[in-house]
Amino acid sequence: MRTLKDQLIEKGLSRPRAGEIDQKSIRTRDRQEERLTDRELADLMGVNRDVYRRGPGGAFRRR
Repeated sequence: MRTLKDQLIEKGLSRPRAGEIDQKSIRTRDRQEERLTDRELADLMGVNRDVYRRGPGGAFRRR
């Protein structure tokens, strides 16, 4: 649970003291951005999935 002091610093309404630097923001900068290939992106979007539609009589059919 965050304190009121932490929330004020986060909103920019108060400045942190010299010894109270947020270590969380420093750690997130070191993280490298994940690169996905075109094939992985297409798979995530569902480009090559089967398409099912309602056919005559209300049954599901693969297109």
